Amino acid sequence: MKIAIGTERAPKVDGIKAGVAACPYLKDVASSIEYILKSVPSDIADMPLSVEETMTGARNRARNLVKAGIDADYYIGIEGGTTSILGKKYLGGIVYIENRSGEGHFGFSPHMEVPEAVERMLYEEGLELGPIMAELSGKTDIRSENGSMGAWSEDMLTRQDEFESAFKAAISPFYNKYYSL
Repeated sequence: MKIAIGTERAPKVDGIKAGVAACPYLKDVASSIEYILKSVPSDIADMPLSVEETMTGARNRARNLVKAGIDADYYIGIEGGTTSILGKKYLGGIVYIENRSGEGHFGFSPHMEVPEAVERMLYEEGLELGPIMAELSGKTDIRSENGSMGAWSEDMLTRQDEFESAFKAAISPFYNKYYSL
């Protein structure tokens, strides 16, 4: 089995691989999966500020793998972004998986409340989360480490965890009997 992932960022890729390793539907093939990593564009803003925009970016990344001519059984697009719910802002990750037949499903990670100071910088000043967190944490590339969720949760919820859970939610509809009733 071949799985194409639309990023080369280690925490995102590791999240997908951890999700595959824990997936009961893939246990018989997990050790023989060939992963194809390719950084592809999301075709959206660098900092998605709505769930719809984040979903669009994840789906675009999966479909851009197809457009790149990559042969795979599954194409995975991954995107992190924020959204507004009941007047508060939340950070979360979304995974979109599309099979070679064009069937696709989304999975969402747990969402974590965005600290007010960061929210102001994102929504009022229009800054991107990566540079904000670099300034606040002193880490130059936090998105390649445990991410903002890791910083905000003292690493109880890391970037890898974020995308592992989103993968698990996205893969289930391909295999679970309840989705074919």
